[in-house]
Amino acid sequence: MEKEFIKDIEKSVTLNVTAGKIDSFRQIEKTRGTVRVYENGFVGVAGCLGEPDEAALTEKAKKALAFQIPYPEKLEGALEKEEIHEEEIIPVPEFVSRMQAFLDKLGERCPNFAFSNKIRLTHKRTEYRNSKGRRLVSGEKRFSLELIVQSRGSGNTFDTGLGWQGNHFDEEALLEQFGKEYDAFYQPAELPAGRLPVVMDPIYLLGRTLQLFVGDLYVAGASLLSGKLGEQVFSDKLTVKDDLHPATAGACFFDAEGCVAADYRPALVEKGVLKGLLTNKKTAEQYGLPNLGTADASYDGVPDLGFHGLYLDPTAKSLKELVPGQAVYVVLSEGGNATPEGHFAAPVQMAYLLEDGELKGRLPQISISGDFFDMLGQDYLGTVRDEPLEGGSLSAFMMQVEPV
Repeated sequence: MEKEFIKDIEKSVTLNVTAGKIDSFRQIEKTRGTVRVYENGFVGVAGCLGEPDEAALTEKAKKALAFQIPYPEKLEGALEKEEIHEEEIIPVPEFVSRMQAFLDKLGERCPNFAFSNKIRLTHKRTEYRNSKGRRLVSGEKRFSLELIVQSRGSGNTFDTGLGWQGNHFDEEALLEQFGKEYDAFYQPAELPAGRLPVVMDPIYLLGRTLQLFVGDLYVAGASLLSGKLGEQVFSDKLTVKDDLHPATAGACFFDAEGCVAADYRPALVEKGVLKGLLTNKKTAEQYGLPNLGTADASYDGVPDLGFHGLYLDPTAKSLKELVPGQAVYVVLSEGGNATPEGHFAAPVQMAYLLEDGELKGRLPQISISGDFFDMLGQDYLGTVRDEPLEGGSLSAFMMQVEPV
């Protein structure tokens, strides 16, 4: 009989913002424990909320073997590794006062904006052990600012958004960047004609097409990518990974089955070649596919398919280098989808005109569209990382842009 033990601790402090003022404070700490045991091709699972009693959970998991849930025993071998990124961002006792002072300064810089929504500090620590000698510990802290913005007097529920996330808080840099967005918001810009470079968080596209990478669908022939594993499918500039790196994603560096990728970022696409699919150990064995190592699981459930964070290898150092000249920068795009044939289309509720990487003005509402293979192939322009507009990455694609 083989065994896995997982303990997960998550602490969070969330501030609710209404009309530029912090009106509530919520602090939560969650501890979860999991034991999985494997015997004769079956898995037994037991989980708990609160500090886990490993011995009691183990006995409960052994009894759960009677349910005969099939699952292969393929535990990872001996390895001891820790990745701890728990440097203090803002001390919790100072969090409310520091954030209210920031909001006050932001209100002075952007007087016609009314801010609401959430500001968060999170601290996560996960421990994984198995009976083959593997012991992994991951810890990370994260700050996120997610402000919904209403232009005073517009009558809309919201008009735009200001956001940033990372492992630090730089007040002056955020005030400068948000100030640029504020100035551009009140400068109307005309939409240039024709196909244009569109700059956006790549999750807007890949988040809607991620199911194409699911191993079960791939094998069933229900994915546009079916039969293409190992082939050059996209632009050789494109590398797409599941980001489990604590420094960039604030994620646990190993998956729910104790798998650790070489750079904490297992690749779905590498230089345009389809390298991996979303699997867990069960589906990988069942279909004869490589196990990507991105499994997820509830504290009391068997491992399932997972995806933790999107990472595209950078191809440029700045937006100016990535999209010289004019481009569209998408801020908010709610709705839209991709057809079974791979045609992608979405409305854009808020966008700016970029010129040589700088915000020039606010565009009217538009729609964007393109073909999945073209957008990630000949129409993929590249990606820039650590972009102040997002605190993450922005990718550029040639797309059809139309006024609504």
